[in-house]
Amino acid sequence: VLSKWDATTIGVDDARSELRRRLRQRPPFVAVSAHTGRGLERLLDGVAELFDRHTIRIPTPQLNRALAELREARQPPSGSRGRRLNLLYGAQTRVRPPRFRFFVNDPGLITRDYGYWVENRLRERFGLDGVPVSIDFVKRS
Repeated sequence: VLSKWDATTIGVDDARSELRRRLRQRPPFVAVSAHTGRGLERLLDGVAELFDRHTIRIPTPQLNRALAELREARQPPSGSRGRRLNLLYGAQTRVRPPRFRFFVNDPGLITRDYGYWVENRLRERFGLDGVPVSIDFVKRS
């Protein structure tokens, strides 16, 4: 929420681009003014939409198809001895907010960059922009 928007000289587009660069969850931005009431209806519509995203349940087969596509789209990281990460399968373990558990051959091979890449692709695929998403990479037992 970009509040007190009637009292600033900064452009909405400038603020949006700066915030998108800084915020990983890519939330939607709504410029509002409590003084004039401008933007409040858009704000309430946005809250309802985010709540729907926040409570989403992704079926396991659909999630595993997405993981298979991720394996094809980018080569996973490898360790110092040439051992490559294998993203095996996953499931959603919680809603409100969405939490996923992905089983891998070695969680130590996950790099921050690769973890963020997986998260961003899931956000794009399942419309999870603007909500917190947690991913646990665990060793298959």
